[in-house]
Amino acid sequence: MSRIKVARQNRSTLRRVLLICICILCISGCTKLKGKVEPKPHWFKYYSVFNNGDYQAYFQEHMGIDSLFADEPYREWFYGTEPSPVWTANGLQEHRTDALLEQLSLSYEHGIPSSFFGYDTLVASIRRLHDHEFPNTDSLYAVLFNLEHALTKAYVQYAHALQFGATDPKVVNGGKWLYKMIQPDSSFYRQLADGIAEVSNTLTTMKPTDTIYLRYQEELLRLYPLKDTLLEEIPVKSVKKGHTSDIIPLVCRRLRLTGELPENYPDTTLLTSQVIESINLFRIANNIPTCDSLGKETIEKLNRPVSYYLDKLSANMERLRWRTAATKADNFIAVNIPDFTLQAFVNQKCEFKTKICCGKTQNPKNDPSRVHNGITKAYKAETPLLHSEIRRIILNPEWNIPYDIVKNEYYYKLCKNNTAVINREQLYIIDTRTGKYVAPESIDWTKIKRNNIPYRLFQSSGRHNALGLVKFDFANTESVYLHDTNNKGAFKRRVRTFSHGCVRVENPFDLVNILYAYNEFDEWELERLGMVMGEEPITKKGEKYLEKMEEKETERYEKLSDEEKLYYRKLRPTPVHLPKAMPLFIEYYTCFVGDDGQMQYREDIYYKDDNILNVMR
Repeated sequence: MSRIKVARQNRSTLRRVLLICICILCISGCTKLKGKVEPKPHWFKYYSVFNNGDYQAYFQEHMGIDSLFADEPYREWFYGTEPSPVWTANGLQEHRTDALLEQLSLSYEHGIPSSFFGYDTLVASIRRLHDHEFPNTDSLYAVLFNLEHALTKAYVQYAHALQFGATDPKVVNGGKWLYKMIQPDSSFYRQLADGIAEVSNTLTTMKPTDTIYLRYQEELLRLYPLKDTLLEEIPVKSVKKGHTSDIIPLVCRRLRLTGELPENYPDTTLLTSQVIESINLFRIANNIPTCDSLGKETIEKLNRPVSYYLDKLSANMERLRWRTAATKADNFIAVNIPDFTLQAFVNQKCEFKTKICCGKTQNPKNDPSRVHNGITKAYKAETPLLHSEIRRIILNPEWNIPYDIVKNEYYYKLCKNNTAVINREQLYIIDTRTGKYVAPESIDWTKIKRNNIPYRLFQSSGRHNALGLVKFDFANTESVYLHDTNNKGAFKRRVRTFSHGCVRVENPFDLVNILYAYNEFDEWELERLGMVMGEEPITKKGEKYLEKMEEKETERYEKLSDEEKLYYRKLRPTPVHLPKAMPLFIEYYTCFVGDDGQMQYREDIYYKDDNILNVMR
């Protein structure tokens, strides 16, 4: 052998030794951050090809720009500039790996299947290692490297799911999600990296502790053991209180399962008062009207499988894990779309609750283009989910009819009978090209192109107005608001999806009074605002104020041109600014804790639960 060849071999050997030494130093330096490094597992002795130094060299070489770790946000905190394995040092760090796998196997306690974190794949990979399926260094080191990535990703993913949610709320809400979100920062990754020596403890500290969340979890864990139970279907029959039927024992068994009947209540064929009481508790929990008999709708909902409740609980626990920038404090208004209710809280107490109507919905089966990769895109008329603040009330609002509604709804009515529609709904028209009023009889709508309408329609103030007598303004990008309505009959319906996105409030002036009180309006201000709404003055000061209002209105009218007088409206919008803005949350919970502490279940009217479940599965 030539001297040159020997020298080259010596230099190559020296480089290899130096690299191994550097890697060993990195491991020892990393020990301070990651905890004590466990020795090689006893079963790893069968891998005679394994050399820890060689694996460290392989690991560093493959942590380059194009590696599995390249774009992972946690790379810096777990591996730094001189990376060393965390889970696969000495072949496998069994204690911390087993601790992680145990935590992942219990993810069902949070409504998340372990498969979301690749649990089965991780277990299979480690089993293959145990079975000594990788005889040479190339295959063994590649498997260890991939396993390292999968374990770190699962660890971070699980922590992220517990702290921030497992899904992206904007994605699973089909785009109509306007909340600002809190994202994990460096402190989150640092906490995970520093806590990797005690995986169980670290992940336990990240589990939600909110009392509402724990109530969901309690119900989930009560029902989870029954998930594979085959329940005998209850035949649909009508049974009156005090009558007997062979379906009553099946009803009793189902009510014991759902929790409305005591577990020790015996089967009976008689529809007793206690059974009726339990059935009505079930009805309240499922938004069914109560009565003293048993019928089709109740039986159909009693026949739901256990998976129905587990899915509801899982989807809504995920909603509770999402970290929004705005959180509820002592004072706020909350609208829950699936429950069709609005609640106002003042000093942590619910002072007001009323029915609402919300944006229209559409079954995605009627428009398959809305569904992509298991995600249903939000319907255009859905009420958006958001946080904002009510900063202004508009008394006697006018309705500036949105262009899309003019184009898609009013255009055809105007083509059919122009003046009848205008007169019936008390509308007025402005030409967008000139900014001037237009006489309705001067327009031939059949000659107007529907996609290029040069007019805007407005509905004058008053009880006939679609917005009713009051509107609640809050900043948002979808141009929606809360408002009164001239269609009070809609609140008699159980499913109240009627609007183009705004929220109609059944008893809006009760909400107005809460906002006035919250802003500490004095008696004079309340009297003044009452007169704006047509109420009689109650003080001498009020009488004088009303006289001045009428004088100013007369002066205003006399200054109008003859043409302007044709469109004169004495009743006009009056803005009321609120010095103390009231936080508003428009939310979507198909499962929630009722006033009695029992779980309530509602229909998924906007088809969002399956989005969450499909992503997690």
